[in-house]
Amino acid sequence: MKKMLMIGLCITALAACSNDEKHEEHKKHATQESKDVAPLTVDLTVPEHIEKGKATEIKALVKHGKEKVNDADEVMFEIIKDGDSKNSVKETIKESKDGVYTLNYTFKEDGKYNVISHVTAFNQHTMPNKEVTIGTEHEAHYHAGMIHIMDIKAEKDKETTLMMHVMDAEGKPLTEASVARFEVKTPSGKTEWVDLQESKLGEYETKHTFAESGKYTVTAHAEKQPDFHVHNDTEFEVK
Repeated sequence: MKKMLMIGLCITALAACSNDEKHEEHKKHATQESKDVAPLTVDLTVPEHIEKGKATEIKALVKHGKEKVNDADEVMFEIIKDGDSKNSVKETIKESKDGVYTLNYTFKEDGKYNVISHVTAFNQHTMPNKEVTIGTEHEAHYHAGMIHIMDIKAEKDKETTLMMHVMDAEGKPLTEASVARFEVKTPSGKTEWVDLQESKLGEYETKHTFAESGKYTVTAHAEKQPDFHVHNDTEFEVK
């Protein structure tokens, strides 16, 4: 009888240890999951006063939750003059200090510039932007808004994500656009209209499959009442 009692106690103790180990493992897993879903944030800093022809420091402080990130998958600064994103300047920065990625850039002409920091890390992407003004003569050419078309990398007969970011005249995300679509010119000369849906503030996207290989031209359109209507175009190739 005593022997059976001892066996029972041993089994109970082993079960308790097993439960403790499972609980500890669950806690570790939950902690890791919490860390993985921490938001990726970027604090983009552009000087208020910039002098034409002189080097300017543009900085992006990257954080994952509360931790500074020095090993982001990609940090790329894009500089767009007067809404002409087709001829934008793109600079990738690989080195950082205390989570800060710095671009030294010289604005050579007067104009209204949009500075965007594209950051990818921990399976997340964010692209804060700021507008800066160089000189004063350009004010008559003020652009009512801007569309940024994300790079399109596509293969024939394979589903591809199409995405654009729309900003208003103040450089803020434009939400609830009444029209958000791509006008796609195929290599054979056909025109396809592809509607996009807002997935985040000012971010519109959809899935599309291209049936032809070759060079395409896409014109992005965004409209919102009463008087917002901007467009932008780019070219890409389907392999």
